[in-house]
Amino acid sequence: MFRQTIRTAQIARTRVGLGTTMPQLRFNSISAVAEVKDLAQFNKLIGNKEKVSIVDFYATWCGPCKAIAPIFDTLAQKIPEAEFARVDVDRAEDVAREYGITAMPTILFFKGGEKVSTIVGANMPQLIKSIQEYSGVDVKLR
Repeated sequence: MFRQTIRTAQIARTRVGLGTTMPQLRFNSISAVAEVKDLAQFNKLIGNKEKVSIVDFYATWCGPCKAIAPIFDTLAQKIPEAEFARVDVDRAEDVAREYGITAMPTILFFKGGEKVSTIVGANMPQLIKSIQEYSGVDVKLR
């Protein structure tokens, strides 16, 4: 599935053509992933004491972010024991600045309101390992 996602991203990139702007990254309107718009919403999300919060900091122009987005969505649908969210660093600059985000994608894990893990880059093995560790769920993508 991951290879298929990468291949789809490569095909989409070639269709746009050199010198043109990539289209906006779009997400399904029905999603298990919350789109965080500001710091107040973010703080409310990570304050959940019952679930681990997994937050993907991304940019619409970021290739690895586009590659990992569908996998992140799939994980969110399959793991209701965790709360998944994403933050567009260009639109929610206050959140990105508050958490010192300098590279995308960066995925932060929060448990009981405290940051417990950080993953920088589209590192699927580490993402799955961290989800299993902090949510207690055995992750299967198939």
